[in-house]
Amino acid sequence: MRQPQRVAPKKPDYPAETSGSRLAAKARKLANKLTPEQRREHFNGAMAMIYGGAKEATLARH
Repeated sequence: MRQPQRVAPKKPDYPAETSGSRLAAKARKLANKLTPEQRREHFNGAMAMIYGGAKEATLARH
């Protein structure tokens, strides 16, 4: 039987909402509206930015 994971308590002085958390929520909301083709374009562009390479980088998908 698995032991429950221990969660570190939140710092009492850390705000529940920050500008970063609001920005992340907005990004997720916009990303959920993308079509599969748009998601693929953004993903490929991000991978090219991270790993370098051609603008039209393609990855094998399973």
